[in-house]
Amino acid sequence: MPPQRIGDAERDQAAEFLREHHAQGRLDPAEFDDRITAALSAKWQSDLDRLFFDLPAPTPRGAVAPVPQAKPPASTTIPGLLSDKTRNMMDVLSVAIWPIAIAGMVFLHGRAGLLIFLAIMLTVMWHRRKSQDNAARAKLERDAKQQQDAERRRLEQERRRYQDPNGPWGPLG
Repeated sequence: MPPQRIGDAERDQAAEFLREHHAQGRLDPAEFDDRITAALSAKWQSDLDRLFFDLPAPTPRGAVAPVPQAKPPASTTIPGLLSDKTRNMMDVLSVAIWPIAIAGMVFLHGRAGLLIFLAIMLTVMWHRRKSQDNAARAKLERDAKQQQDAERRRLEQERRRYQDPNGPWGPLG
């Protein structure tokens, strides 16, 4: 991809983002001065990108996005996975059915075989479904972790590429 030239609007936006990071305490005054000077004299998008490689959003267009978290999105948005509410409800139900089945056996003098059968079937089916759900969640977490690691490696390579002997943001002149 060829280098991309930037204009005053991009430089001003980068300066605004740097001011926000400075106000939030992410940049000390000396570092802020160095970066704001480099941002206002930048000619290429890559000049701006190197100023934000170690900062979270907001960053100017084209800058490296922050590393995503390893936790997958909420299960309610992923087809096939149970929501936390459903999981909790089924956990309570699978525990509560046993006292009901045992009480039925006691009060019906052993003639509650259907209740015991239902309790066994519900418990087995629920634990099977729960283990499948846990396996799917674990796979999503592994995939997210792999993406995070890949992004971290890419950011590290980008950081190394932007470093040079004249300082972390190149010559300021």
